[in-house]
Amino acid sequence: MVYPGTDGKLTYIPDSLGNTIPDFSNAGYKGGGVPIPYVAVKATVYPVLGDNADSIQAAIDRVSVLPPDASGFRGAVLLKMGMYQLDKPIYIKASGVVLRGEGRSDVGTILFGKIPKPAEGTGGQRFRRPALINITGASGVKPLEDSKQLITNEYVPVGAKSFTVASAKAFKKGDKILVRRIGNEDWIKAIGLDTATVGRNRWRAFDINFDRIIVNINGNTITVDAPIFTAIDKRWGGGEVYKYEDERIEQVGIENLRGISEYDPSVRTKDYGNMDRDDLGANHRYQGEEYFSDENHYSNFIDLTNVKNAWVRNMSALHFGSSVIQANAGTKWITVQDCDSREPVSQRWGGRRFTFQMNGQFILVQRCVSQKGRHSFVLQGSEASGNVFLECETINPYSSSEPHNHWSSGVLYDNVKAPLTARFWDYIIGWAGANIVFWNCEGDYLIQSPPTAKNYSFGHIGVNAVVFNAALQDLTKPNGHVESMDRHVTPSSLYLTQLKERLGEEAVKNIAK
Repeated sequence: MVYPGTDGKLTYIPDSLGNTIPDFSNAGYKGGGVPIPYVAVKATVYPVLGDNADSIQAAIDRVSVLPPDASGFRGAVLLKMGMYQLDKPIYIKASGVVLRGEGRSDVGTILFGKIPKPAEGTGGQRFRRPALINITGASGVKPLEDSKQLITNEYVPVGAKSFTVASAKAFKKGDKILVRRIGNEDWIKAIGLDTATVGRNRWRAFDINFDRIIVNINGNTITVDAPIFTAIDKRWGGGEVYKYEDERIEQVGIENLRGISEYDPSVRTKDYGNMDRDDLGANHRYQGEEYFSDENHYSNFIDLTNVKNAWVRNMSALHFGSSVIQANAGTKWITVQDCDSREPVSQRWGGRRFTFQMNGQFILVQRCVSQKGRHSFVLQGSEASGNVFLECETINPYSSSEPHNHWSSGVLYDNVKAPLTARFWDYIIGWAGANIVFWNCEGDYLIQSPPTAKNYSFGHIGVNAVVFNAALQDLTKPNGHVESMDRHVTPSSLYLTQLKERLGEEAVKNIAK
């Protein structure tokens, strides 16, 4: 499907409909290949005894009203090394603000999230929202409905960057657009999810929006900056194009910190097997294991909402119940690198330990480690597309890394060491992901292809078989496309090769820093 040609550049082989392995190189800060900048310090905070949340928030707020420089940065808030008790969450709500510590080790900058007070009326049950650190724009993308143009192609394949509209007169190069792939009830029926057999999450018709920029217009043919990741097919409703207003904040970063979530160590669970593992037998090393399972503490360390061109780097996290970093739907062009999660505290079943959860578009997660996660490198929802997990690793995982819910599409796992799946998940979730690519990964895996799409494995070392609980898998579904089982392929990294071919060798060096 893709390999180095005689000229040394990648050759892509289309299938009978024209679908190809897509270019994933737009993932990351500023669209990939751009170094994360060092932003000048404009406020400094020192730790004090007791709650530090107000002093940190005040410094962030002071920097948030400074005028941005030519690059859009207002300045960094530097947290000097030491322990910062936080009795409540902190927020970044403006563009151009960076929160920086002096290291992620036990002698660096440590944010200690105290057990939050239960929300009124909840009875103190389960994880309290929000996260300990929140990067949150007030608003996101607003489609301009009166700019709508229908896509006239019968079929726009996966990997395509060009398509034709009824009239391109109102569009110009540089316009921000949503390319909307429509999925009607006929499509839901075609993928076998039109009945109650998928449980409480029965699927309904839905659309997928690809966030793009116009780079060229030739007549009524529009070319965008990055490919689409689910084919646009007139049989299923075709597609549309909209301009949009973009109100997301940007040029925001979190770096060089450690986060710790306080928990009650007296709350423990004795695990006699759980939803992620089959009956392990009385003599299995996990059988009867007692573990810390308190859930009245912080679920997430860092949440990103209504933000683009952002980064999180050089972080460590301990004891958070679910996501160390969660980028929500509507986020775009984010880099998460050199982060690790250790010893999460929660029960070991549904809705917990989604360690690095990337639900936006064009997010690069590289060189990150998850210990004792469930779905460690994960995506949820059809808004998640174009994301890349590069050189990441799990340690003692309890379940697989994967697209987890509702047709995440066009995602690359590149040199990831973890149990991986791209499959018909179970009777509740249905088809979790489409046009997913595993490239030179290591670990047990299960890859299946949904109707109207494909999932791919190249150079995977591991057993293509049942992963964890067999009761939650349907092995009658079609197998995915597998090439070179148990032997890595060339090139070593698909993402880095695509990035080099698009932007040059310097772009690869930029993201290695």
